[in-house]
Amino acid sequence: MNARKSGFSRRTALIAVGAGVAVGLASKAMAAGTDETNSTDLANAVEILRRALVDGDGETLTKLAHDDLTYSHSDGRVWTKRDLLENIAGKKRYLEISVSSQTVSVVKQTGIVRHTYDVVNNLGDGKTSSSHIKVLMCWIKSGKNWQLLARSGTTVPA
Repeated sequence: MNARKSGFSRRTALIAVGAGVAVGLASKAMAAGTDETNSTDLANAVEILRRALVDGDGETLTKLAHDDLTYSHSDGRVWTKRDLLENIAGKKRYLEISVSSQTVSVVKQTGIVRHTYDVVNNLGDGKTSSSHIKVLMCWIKSGKNWQLLARSGTTVPA
């Protein structure tokens, strides 16, 4: 089996995020067809991800992050799954992450989540900073579980 058939490319991930934006803008009639169970399961996965980021829980992050993850920060940095694990697992990078204004949409095996993150970052030596960002996530259903394929954060305009 070649690599193209075995996984998702970054291009596929970006296409999926673009499709998610289109889904978010779709009519209420399209949203009415959303499977409530899948939406609830996806919202639960998002909460598990939030806790894993705060706790530095590498085992949970490994399970939730798709192998072809592209994780884009509001400052333009882009992480792979490996980068995410190297920078988060076993560390207390985030002291707090609060989520608000969350929307969850599911279309077949693709989930789109939008929300606002308020983050307290641990800078070390007792120093902290805070971030207020909008986040767009694209999730895919793998068997019975949701995995994060793409994430993009952007600073909220002042």
